[in-house]
Amino acid sequence: MFVFYLLLSVYIVCFVLLGWIWYLIIKLYTNKHFRECPPCVPSCGKEKKIMIDYVSELLNKSSKSLIVVDPGCGWGGLISELAKNFPKHTFIGIEWGAFTSKIAKFRTRKLKNIQIIKQDFFEYDFGKCDIIVCFLMDSLMEKFGEKILNDHKKKTQTIISNSFRIPNLPLAEEIKTGKRSFFKNVYIYKL
Repeated sequence: MFVFYLLLSVYIVCFVLLGWIWYLIIKLYTNKHFRECPPCVPSCGKEKKIMIDYVSELLNKSSKSLIVVDPGCGWGGLISELAKNFPKHTFIGIEWGAFTSKIAKFRTRKLKNIQIIKQDFFEYDFGKCDIIVCFLMDSLMEKFGEKILNDHKKKTQTIISNSFRIPNLPLAEEIKTGKRSFFKNVYIYKL
């Protein structure tokens, strides 16, 4: 009898996951806004470590409290790791997906220096932040660069991009991370 219930549970979980995948596929082909905002792809590997080390160095050097923003933060893995180690700084994650932003809020609920905002990051004012860390898709980078330039104020900003160049910003440094075909390198911009 136990085996029957176990198999039934596995069947139900698989059925729900398959339904969710079909829902996403249908949404991709029918909803223009959904296609413009890619699904959650978490930062990982060598690139994530480089980003964390680079931002950590900037935060350690700063005598004042800095604001670090992660547009398209997904589940909040990158900024939550930074927020744990740097309680005097402020971290803001922006995520457009309702489900994903709820997961990020839940994961970061105990950290007082982090805020998750459910919003399209193209509606956010990036002029008030000091550091931007992002892992966006190539199709968004030109529009994202324009948004950064439009929002930029007199203060110095550092933008760190995982795997994708921002074509209309002046590149300060490129950190090569390997020979993978798709996700590789970290790009650093200073305005």
